[in-house]
Amino acid sequence: MTPGMRRPSAGHELDCECQELVGKVGDETCDKVLLEVCRANKLGLAITIWDLPRVTGLQLHAAFAAVRTLEFGRILMVGDDPSNPFGATLQVRSTAAARLNRLRVA
Repeated sequence: MTPGMRRPSAGHELDCECQELVGKVGDETCDKVLLEVCRANKLGLAITIWDLPRVTGLQLHAAFAAVRTLEFGRILMVGDDPSNPFGATLQVRSTAAARLNRLRVA
């Protein structure tokens, strides 16, 4: 999470605990990314693809692949920045959080 980068409190509308989402997307890498994006969203902090290696311990290419997988699954929303694709802000879709929250861990 980039220090000082606040965004509107959209993440505060997530009606779940971030830890409850872990294990429901079926991939450990995606779980790590989802957990950290959810935490940042709940705090109202902007988080980008550049931030993910630092907060998850993943390599940049693995974090990027997980983001695209979660975006394809309509779990994350990526605010694409054509001039800086890794600077795109990430947000958990509130509908996806509710859907995942209802699932049991596999």
